[in-house]
Amino acid sequence: MKVLTGLLFGTLVSASFSTLSAPESYGILFLDRSGSMMIKRPDNQSRCAFSKQQAISKMSKFFLDSSINGQKLNIKTFASGGQIQSITNGFVDFSSAFMALSQLDGEGCTGMTALAEAMCDGADELRLNYSVEASQGAILRVYGSTDGDENHSPVSNCGGSGWQAEVANKYLYEQPPVQFNATIYTGTVQSIANLNNKMDAAIAKDLPAYALAPKHYAQSLPTFDFLKKLAAQTGGTVEEISDNDGNPGEW
Repeated sequence: MKVLTGLLFGTLVSASFSTLSAPESYGILFLDRSGSMMIKRPDNQSRCAFSKQQAISKMSKFFLDSSINGQKLNIKTFASGGQIQSITNGFVDFSSAFMALSQLDGEGCTGMTALAEAMCDGADELRLNYSVEASQGAILRVYGSTDGDENHSPVSNCGGSGWQAEVANKYLYEQPPVQFNATIYTGTVQSIANLNNKMDAAIAKDLPAYALAPKHYAQSLPTFDFLKKLAAQTGGTVEEISDNDGNPGEW
């Protein structure tokens, strides 16, 4: 609990510097709970446990940073196909979201990685619940975290060999718009592949360069590249977290 309180206090302090209120935001935060998240970091903490701390930081900033102006958030977990669960039982306020994350088992990650299913589910649910608010200027935001490749989403739910095109369609062409924000857990950030040689430096240092790339996904990209590109094209953010990184940061 001391760690959770410290994270919350740090977010409160940083949020206090935001003074101008932004349009309202409604969000879904989903956590990868697949078996690979049990990989141990150098501090002997699993990625699974570390991602719980990271999620508390994200959730706190969503509600407390006036540049985001978060109103309601649904926190979900995913692993193998068909295992998406809302730990908040729907869209809730700050106190309910904080309580749900505090009670989440930090070492309970197991199963495969149905990443595409989770990404499509997030966009669909936000549109189902908050399309009216979006038509009035609200921003719909999905926050997703993962450490591995898509490998278990049902074909009927954005899975299969064309999963990237299915997911991209949800975010780039369906209405109202949904912003995607990625948190990528990896052994070293240098292991993330690049789109092509011409964009090497831009991808590593300048996320908006991704937004200049074509929006068509006829050929699959490495998973992490796909997430970075989609975030850029929807106006979102990317955080790459090496196992050697220290305390959870911000996005």
